[in-house]
Amino acid sequence: MDRNPAIGLVQQAAAISVSSAYVADDLAAALFPKSDIILSDRMLSNGRQYLRSLVQEIETEICMIAVKDFGLNHDIIVEIGNSDRVHCYALLQKAGLLKSQSLLGHVFTNVQRVELSARLLNKISQADLESVLTRYLDDEDSSTADAAMALLVAQSRDNVGPGIVKAHIDNLPAEILLALAWPISAALQKLSGYAGTALIQATEKRLIEHDEGAGTQSRAQRLAQLIDQTAANQQNPHPLNDGLDLFLARLARRSGLPVDQLIRFTAEPNMVRLVVTMRAIGLPVDQALSIFSALDGGGQLLTPASFREIDDTKSQELVSDWSANKLYQDAQRQLNAHLAGLSD
Repeated sequence: MDRNPAIGLVQQAAAISVSSAYVADDLAAALFPKSDIILSDRMLSNGRQYLRSLVQEIETEICMIAVKDFGLNHDIIVEIGNSDRVHCYALLQKAGLLKSQSLLGHVFTNVQRVELSARLLNKISQADLESVLTRYLDDEDSSTADAAMALLVAQSRDNVGPGIVKAHIDNLPAEILLALAWPISAALQKLSGYAGTALIQATEKRLIEHDEGAGTQSRAQRLAQLIDQTAANQQNPHPLNDGLDLFLARLARRSGLPVDQLIRFTAEPNMVRLVVTMRAIGLPVDQALSIFSALDGGGQLLTPASFREIDDTKSQELVSDWSANKLYQDAQRQLNAHLAGLSD
């Protein structure tokens, strides 16, 4: 559909009849959201932009590998591999192949990360944020210096410009790449009419070569591990002192929570679960209030009294629950909802 906008009226009518079947679902989601998180128009736009960019990155790489490594000489595949626009997105969208919870959760996390980066840039310059890591480049521990350089390189790849949301395959968890690569490969076959095996071979090769360690999050976690192990007197984590990626990695190490989960906490009303997490790991009051101020985007205020009234033991119990396996947590929520329904 992306390649042929002049679709006949009959085909358009058939496509609309399929999409219109989901109007009630769309309306229900809009009128009765299950989450307390409010998705702004900007976040929705960024989410679509990120997802389109993600599909484009993967389809381009599969086509290029098929051409260069497996000798595929097919005009449409070559064109897609050299293109600067997405081709498979509309086909995948219509087929419902971009709606998995894991994929949309990944999209949301990355969109929220962009939001947090924008908030920080309202409080500290880009130059100052970049200088945060350069202090580790001359560290006497060569491993720390190397890890800082690797993170700087990854961040420079990610920072394509303010307000621009772009995906990078290196930043994808393996399960997300796996879930997308095969549908995209199948869509490429449909769009091109190619019936050989080169696209399948190219997809397999890209999946085998995927290295999660090259991602920004993994490199931030490596640096966090080194600096927290070798410097017991290091200052507590703070986004204005560490930058967003290193801050999240250090907070994840101390709390036992995944970085993606901490990012989701920052999108929740009043960032209450982030506040509880900071209390659970024993951050000083002034530090916690400063972090809240740096990351908050709604003009909310965390007071010393509110932070101190959080019970230490209860906060640690909650963080322990939140750190459980995600599939386990999801099952618990569904079981609780089911049992609540039975009791009505």
